[in-house]
Amino acid sequence: MIQQHHPFLDIMSAKQLEESIRDKGSEALNREYSRISAMCLGLAAFAIFKHIRIDSSAAVSYYYFSKNYDTFREWADKPEPDSDFLRLVIPRIGSIGAMNLKLTECLKAMAPSASVRHIGHFVDHALFHPVSADVDLQERKDGPLVIGWAGDPGKASKRYAALYEPIKKHFSSRLDVLFVETAGAYAHEDMPRFYRDIDLLLITSANEGGGATALEAFASGKPVLSTNVGYVKEAAHPSGHHLILDSDDPGAFIQAIDSCLQERSRLREIGRLCRAEIETHWTIELGVKRWLAVLFGI
Repeated sequence: MIQQHHPFLDIMSAKQLEESIRDKGSEALNREYSRISAMCLGLAAFAIFKHIRIDSSAAVSYYYFSKNYDTFREWADKPEPDSDFLRLVIPRIGSIGAMNLKLTECLKAMAPSASVRHIGHFVDHALFHPVSADVDLQERKDGPLVIGWAGDPGKASKRYAALYEPIKKHFSSRLDVLFVETAGAYAHEDMPRFYRDIDLLLITSANEGGGATALEAFASGKPVLSTNVGYVKEAAHPSGHHLILDSDDPGAFIQAIDSCLQERSRLREIGRLCRAEIETHWTIELGVKRWLAVLFGI
């Protein structure tokens, strides 16, 4: 998506970078490009340790510069700094663009001499879009509240076993709530179908650099019930802020779902308002401008 707005941009994978270093050498690559940017801090470190100059990098998670990534709760805890990464990598990156406001402030506090700016994120709101309100209402009339969960169940920070499963188990004997999961079952281009089939997206993560599934759900006109992670609250319409919880207590989520069952029409309205929020602030056109300005200086 960024390349569509930056026609002179070359994109390399880590493997391709290794091959180019082998064929040309790191000094030649550094001379060849006026600006070299990494799409995450891990790739920045990979390149730096191979003597590639990194002028800028996106910061898309807390993973590389914190030691307690799997358990750190973004709304309640502080990440444990990885002093080696902060000492060896961060000072060698010209500028850093962080995807959410909390991540931005966290990096600024841990690396006060670094140039860190907020770049946000974006979503393809043409690919992810609501169905007709009349069709949506007809399909869901008298049906269960369908709650979707998307992510990697094996990733500890997603809290699948610790939070999602207790919530799901509580409603297991109820006919008015149905849980569906992706766990990588859908290709990206098929994900709009997943959002069309749900009433509410559930996010149970301990922390997120972003929260792309929230943007996709909002763009699809679906509300999100989530821990307060990433940019989920930034992207939600204020009418949906009560669904963003400063808690990882299953009971709090169970109570929120029970409330949603009593207010199905309000839930649909929140979804429509969140779609409008995406159109105003989170489109590709708006987001890419920030990325180009911070990461590429244009």
